[in-house]
Amino acid sequence: MNQFYRSLEETLSSVSSDPRRELALMAEYAAGIPSDRFLLLCLIDGLPVLSQDQACRLSDLVRRRAQGEPLQYLLGSADFYGRSFSVRPGVLIPRFDTEILVDTALPRLQEGASVLDLCAGSGCIGLTLGAEKNLRVTCVEKYPEAFALLQENAAKIYPSARLVQGDVLTDSVEGTFDMIVSNPPYIPTGDLPSLSIEVRREPSTALDGGEDGLYFYRILASRFVSSLNPGGWMLFECGIDQASSIENILRSVGLCDPVTVRDYGGIPRVVGARKPREVSYV
Repeated sequence: MNQFYRSLEETLSSVSSDPRRELALMAEYAAGIPSDRFLLLCLIDGLPVLSQDQACRLSDLVRRRAQGEPLQYLLGSADFYGRSFSVRPGVLIPRFDTEILVDTALPRLQEGASVLDLCAGSGCIGLTLGAEKNLRVTCVEKYPEAFALLQENAAKIYPSARLVQGDVLTDSVEGTFDMIVSNPPYIPTGDLPSLSIEVRREPSTALDGGEDGLYFYRILASRFVSSLNPGGWMLFECGIDQASSIENILRSVGLCDPVTVRDYGGIPRVVGARKPREVSYV
């Protein structure tokens, strides 16, 4: 690796745990060098000399990354469940932990089932569920920047999804559903200033869950339990130390059989409960 690339990698090391991989992804974006080939060429000291324009683009990406801009915003995309989702400032970046919500939802869904994704953002949850199992998906997102990205992602990943621009705290959604999923804002307001500079670049509206981080869970559970079909599931992603409180919220609106699923770090990450089936009298 020559001095130009080495200096860029060293700059990235201040913000990244894997600076070489990030540099490879940026080189693919800025100079068209496939990232896997870039990593291979690093091993044999065979990286190409870039044109002045390519070098400037790559250097600018590294500079912005070192200043705390998320890599996914710089590249305009994020991988989620084997698919590439468009992302830009104004939308929460899809994360690996959220794939656990998808993993929890899929076995509880039959092909053709109806799913409502609240606070949909990029659409990574609802569109992925739809694409995996041919579902009838409705995604609801309030903010214009995020809704535009939701439309963009739906067009390439699951065009049959119904997209609704609306406020989940005040607006109703037509229909009833076999499952309701959401990754709502859940960071307690007082914790926002202590988040990493990278996370603070994401929209606060997608992070701020109120004083105790549970504001959206209370509202969504109470407002949308009537939209859940008997036997259907309501599933939420959650933060550290929130699972038991969310289970109580779900029970309080009449749901039963609560489940909690831990992430790969052992932290409870997904909480859900089922709506009782209607009693049949013979």
